Amino acid sequence: MKRMWSRWKIWLLFLLVVVGTALVVIPRAEGAGTDLFSSGDYAGALAAFEKELGETTGPAQAPVLNNIGTCYMALGQSDLAAGSYQKAVDLDPGYGRGWINLGVALEKLGRPEEALMSYGRVSASGNEELTAEANVKKGTLLAGSGRFDEAIAAFESAEGDAKGSVAVDMYTGIGGAEFMKNDITAAEMAFLNAIEVDPSGAAMAYTNLGVIRIAQNRYAEAKSAFETAIQNDPQGKTKAAKYLKKLQGMGVV
Repeated sequence: MKRMWSRWKIWLLFLLVVVGTALVVIPRAEGAGTDLFSSGDYAGALAAFEKELGETTGPAQAPVLNNIGTCYMALGQSDLAAGSYQKAVDLDPGYGRGWINLGVALEKLGRPEEALMSYGRVSASGNEELTAEANVKKGTLLAGSGRFDEAIAAFESAEGDAKGSVAVDMYTGIGGAEFMKNDITAAEMAFLNAIEVDPSGAAMAYTNLGVIRIAQNRYAEAKSAFETAIQNDPQGKTKAAKYLKKLQGMGVV
């Protein structure tokens, strides 16, 4: 079993780091910028939001700056995105979405400690769901740095307030951290909890569960878990197809 742990931990660590990196634009109101962003015209959306910014004053500019930052993120310009998000939270320190997105941008820039501080500022917004989301991102970052006990504590602090995809990421993150700590029972339970929250949105949890099934020598169940992950992961973010191929190459299914 120890040999299997060392072999499959490498896979799971990659999957754990992937969780929770997506940004979602939070529009101030329906309008040209939002429509252009939704259509994939990020440069056009940026221009529209910059025009909107010029028509807005004071703290009301914060969500517009957030959208500008998200356009920059979509265009691959994390440094400019971080600057926009920073301006947003400077204008409105209670703007939780801005702190979350600033944290993500700082992660992209390789500034993890600053990102952790940014996630920690979200609780001041008083929004429990946003705080839960920030704690899940914090847990994911900590886990990716090998700080598994701290990661689990961050994930668990989100329990009760995390909803939908955030809850899926929370349980998936707990499972990944527990797996890396060699607690396969706790890891398995967490992945199953993620799947229970939203089976169609838990491709990562299915993939990780497949890794556990391999460690347990339950190869047919591993194959099934990978196949389900592939069905629910058309963009291939979980690498489930790659892992299924590896499993088949072992000649056990």
